[in-house]
Amino acid sequence: MIEEISSINGTNKKAAIQSTNIEPINVVLIGVYQYYNASIRILRPVIDKIKGINAYSIFYKKYIGNVYNAPTAKEEELFVNIIKKLNPKVIGLSLLSPYVEICKRLTYLIKQNTDALVLWGGVGPTLEPELHIQHEINGGADMICVGEGELAITQLIEAIRDGKDYRNIQNFWINDGEKITKNPMGPMIPDLDTLPFAEWGHKNMFFIEHDRVIKDDPELENGIFYIQTSRGCPYSCNFCIESTYHNIYDGLGKRVRRRSVENILKELKTQLARPGNRKKRVDFVDEVFGSNAPWIDEFAPRYKKEIGLPFYAKYHPKTLKPAIIKRMVEAGIAYINFGLQTGSDYIRNEVYERPGTKAEALTLCWDLKKHKVDVVYDLILDNDFETKDTLKECIEFITKLPKPRCFNISSLKHFPGYGLTEKAIKAGHITREEVGSWHDQMLSTTTEWKFRPRWRKRKKTRTNQLQRLNNIIFLMCGNHVEDSVVKYAVFGKSLGSKIAFHYINLKACIIGNLIGPIRPYHNKGFFNRGSWNWKWSYFLHKRRLTAYPLMAIKLCLSGEFKELMFRVNKIIKRSFNAKRVKPGKAKSLDEWNIME
Repeated sequence: MIEEISSINGTNKKAAIQSTNIEPINVVLIGVYQYYNASIRILRPVIDKIKGINAYSIFYKKYIGNVYNAPTAKEEELFVNIIKKLNPKVIGLSLLSPYVEICKRLTYLIKQNTDALVLWGGVGPTLEPELHIQHEINGGADMICVGEGELAITQLIEAIRDGKDYRNIQNFWINDGEKITKNPMGPMIPDLDTLPFAEWGHKNMFFIEHDRVIKDDPELENGIFYIQTSRGCPYSCNFCIESTYHNIYDGLGKRVRRRSVENILKELKTQLARPGNRKKRVDFVDEVFGSNAPWIDEFAPRYKKEIGLPFYAKYHPKTLKPAIIKRMVEAGIAYINFGLQTGSDYIRNEVYERPGTKAEALTLCWDLKKHKVDVVYDLILDNDFETKDTLKECIEFITKLPKPRCFNISSLKHFPGYGLTEKAIKAGHITREEVGSWHDQMLSTTTEWKFRPRWRKRKKTRTNQLQRLNNIIFLMCGNHVEDSVVKYAVFGKSLGSKIAFHYINLKACIIGNLIGPIRPYHNKGFFNRGSWNWKWSYFLHKRRLTAYPLMAIKLCLSGEFKELMFRVNKIIKRSFNAKRVKPGKAKSLDEWNIME
């Protein structure tokens, strides 16, 4: 089916519509809080190539770290205006679990203003279909997609176009208000090369943020090109979504599927050849990048020769062998990201059910240092399974890592259906009611996703000492305290040690609360000793009065005058278009360059 869809080009499609007098059907795909949404960016071209179908994408709001960026009334109005203008027959929402309430609200607005069939898909409907199919949860959505959607949605749209019954299509659960139809899951797509490339900058895309609609894809202005080369993960860490997928997809295909090197390089070349290309780095967003020896042996020399940009990739410490490191260095890797998650083997193996030891991780870190590869370590704090001893173990482990250290520190969150969540409920660290509160989950995963030191302990943290140890780990990860001071403060027994302990805890709280959480992927920043998400930057950069001067000053100080001119030209262009086209005055969709 995918092969058949991909073989139809836009010219043939238009000719086919004219020859058969088919009335085109509009389909809209909506992604929430993620401009890079691989599902939406792949699905739109899949659907758009179906004869008689026009597909559109709406990217509703952008995720901003540790900020609750709620939709405004104006943004809802703009959303409704687009939906009414397009008048689609089918609307699909790609759902992220923290934003169930947002998608419920959008579904209500859709149902109030159109007759469209509404479909929910994504992580939540796949993990908990029994919950997400309920109208009181989904706001009246007609159906949900459980599992991969490319084949199922293609069959659905073709059936609607042809006036045929779609109730028996695999992967769909349907709620007509009286009866719920639960179809079984079909097999996963075995060959990812049959899918189209993720799409950027298409004229049928809309982006809603800051009380305006734009059609210029913001991701084209990003200096980083994101690409997914595989689906799945070989590991089953119980704090990760992949562990739940292993059970759900059992028997439906290979656990890990990877695109061919030829296919990946072709996508990169296609995107980098776009007029006005601004990409300076490639980020491979796979759960675990390629570790198969023949695949790596082909990828490394070809990437270096045919692409040549520095790149970033994620690995699990167990898969990152010396031969792979050597090949990645040859290919031009800039950053490798892998999860330490903890400094305690007990927490890693018994609580997180994650293979590996800290001794293995330490050897790997120094091997990467020897090859001059920058590393971003993932670490989880606010874990109620941690004790004073395991946190001290983590502190001791961090002191042994090569410097400078670059960390991505998260505050542990419990999502419905995850193995670690069930373990935490059983241990009494959290209740099922707390996990099931969509509103609380939305706030928690936006405002508290990145760890930030606290003056007072969390409600769930058992003692003040545990909170202080978490705070000190944060300070160490930001390279803002000497290891010798930490060792003296944490492991010493004297009065001076106690004073030093409270001093560095106080320093962590001041930095964390006045400046903000640690920002990963940059080794230098605040006083060249760590990099931080400045707490106030979002509020200053959201307002033009402060945002434009701050941007200009930053670019001038860094000598990026070419970038400054690009930004100035962009602002002038958008300001002109904003005056030319006012809300509700656009005569065609192509005129909606920007509406404010």
